[in-house]
Amino acid sequence: MTKFSPSMLVPSQLAPEFSKQGAARTVRQVALDNINKMKEQFKAGDAAEGKVNFKIAADKVAFTIRVSNTALTLEQTKIQDRDVEVKEMTVPKANFIEALDYYADRIKGGEYDAQLVTLTEKKEQRTSKLKLTRAAKKDGKPS
Repeated sequence: MTKFSPSMLVPSQLAPEFSKQGAARTVRQVALDNINKMKEQFKAGDAAEGKVNFKIAADKVAFTIRVSNTALTLEQTKIQDRDVEVKEMTVPKANFIEALDYYADRIKGGEYDAQLVTLTEKKEQRTSKLKLTRAAKKDGKPS
């Protein structure tokens, strides 16, 4: 074992093992990471950790794909002559992983870019507001 030296210390953002190419994750990457997490949780069954964004009932699975605590609109459809945005889909349990892969491919292909841009803007506004609120509290001013 090598003896410790301060020269061994490197900011984690610069270490490829710990950084996402040195930058924050994009909203698209967050959506894809959430899909991968659902796959892992589904495979883990009752041992799944963290918040689960799918429900299992009999031989069906209902799921949403969430980004920044907001469900993506996965489909647009007509129900009783009304256009409806569908955020939760249902699929046979045996086909759940394939359904997630289908939506991952669509996200990678750019079909949800308009929603992802909106979510990016929403996240940036929220982050700015939080920074202002924290700065005001630090200065002792009410927000």
